[in-house]
Amino acid sequence: MMYTTPHNRSFLRHTAIYLIARGLPGIFAFLSIPLFSRLLDPATYGKYALAMATVGLINAVFFTWLPLGLVRFIPAQRHAPAALKSTLLSCAVILLALATAAAASIRLVPVWHAWRPVTLACWALLAAQIPYDLFCEYTRAQIMPWRYMGLQLTRSCLATFLGAALIWAGAGWWGGLAGLAIGMMIPMALTYRRDWGDARPHIDRQLLAKVARYAIPLSITYTLAVVISSSDRFLIAWLKGEDAAGLYSVAVDLTNRTLFLIMNVIYMAMYPLAIRAWEDHGRKAAQEQMRHNAALLLAVGVPTVVGMSVLSASVSRCFLGASFRATASGIIPLVALGAFLAAFKAFHWDAAFQFAHQTIHQVWIVLIVATVNIGLNLLFIPRWGINGAACASVIAYVVSIVVTAGVGRRYFAMPMPLRPLRQVLLATAVMTLVLWPLSSYPGAAAFPLLWTLSVAVYVTALIAQNFLDLRTSLVRRLQRYYHDGPSFRLSPAAVVAAEVREVTRS
Repeated sequence: MMYTTPHNRSFLRHTAIYLIARGLPGIFAFLSIPLFSRLLDPATYGKYALAMATVGLINAVFFTWLPLGLVRFIPAQRHAPAALKSTLLSCAVILLALATAAAASIRLVPVWHAWRPVTLACWALLAAQIPYDLFCEYTRAQIMPWRYMGLQLTRSCLATFLGAALIWAGAGWWGGLAGLAIGMMIPMALTYRRDWGDARPHIDRQLLAKVARYAIPLSITYTLAVVISSSDRFLIAWLKGEDAAGLYSVAVDLTNRTLFLIMNVIYMAMYPLAIRAWEDHGRKAAQEQMRHNAALLLAVGVPTVVGMSVLSASVSRCFLGASFRATASGIIPLVALGAFLAAFKAFHWDAAFQFAHQTIHQVWIVLIVATVNIGLNLLFIPRWGINGAACASVIAYVVSIVVTAGVGRRYFAMPMPLRPLRQVLLATAVMTLVLWPLSSYPGAAAFPLLWTLSVAVYVTALIAQNFLDLRTSLVRRLQRYYHDGPSFRLSPAAVVAAEVREVTRS
């Protein structure tokens, strides 16, 4: 039985809101992959992917500690958040000024003349990304999912359609970057006064030291995780060329955006509530919350990996341009597995160090894993190309989970829901048995039907096993429906939907 608090009772309400807040913008962002892969050739898409990876790496190294600290300490400062916001925003401005000076120096050095267009595009994207991340994380930490959705939806719509328009008009790979930068600047301008109008150019040194002690080790960990996820693109471009990097990147982008979007919905609703459970009720409350949510992460992640693997040919044909399809369908299974392992580690096992304020241990763990990943890439890519890079990522994430789970339990024993895991695996096996004979129909039109069928079979198998007491509660609601008759104004289908919303209250 799950530990219940008012926060836990509202869990699925928050999850449903975040499903919309992340899902709807995620759909628009997802559309950029089929659009860009049809407008760009593999080599040009490779340049776009490498520029995005470069910005992501710079952001991780120098700026990620700011939103991480904001999310962790806003609950304690929620009645008077101005000091924290002023401190973090002032630090962001100072660091951005240093980045501007570095970009200017690159443009002034003659030997780096070829890098000038890349430098300008990356700087513009970075300048928009830094405050945008702070704005988004503030709304999430304050549990304002609808406002969060507004920021995300505006960004994803403009980034996708404006970026595609710029590429179509002849802007090339940097058109996608420009669309994304503009897509972040506009919602920031609309929400600055409401959410950040009380921020001033001031740094509270004591508060900054407190945030830095917590967030900088965590940001180093995040940086190394970015190295794990992006180093393969740079190594492929170096060893096999930009066209191979483009073929690999489009498959990774397609798979990661699908899996991370689905699992991130659970995590974004979970983490603020788990932190509050820890603050209000202690260790056991947080552990019970994490046990329940680990079951939900597994319930959405495992079947998605298997479904994308079985239907990889249909997925590629449905969503990717013709020049990317054959290669992507071959590596989607490995990429999907690696993406799931990375997400489950980040959204579950890493929380052990965050609860115990021992994030420094994540640094050396991820450093080891990053070293393993780069070494395996250097060994595998010359032999097996992009398939070797995908295999290296899977091995690196397995090592990461094993080490993180072993070390993290010394500080905070993260629960693993074994019975729900067995139920998820059995339901996934049933889904696979139904789906496998139909996977030989790779047409784009067949994909929606096959995916709908797989979801229906999987959910039915979970209900049959009484996953998280879903069947018990569903039967109770149906009995109430038939007993109360017309006075109970819900159709049987609505009863099932209502029970899915209430599953975590059992």
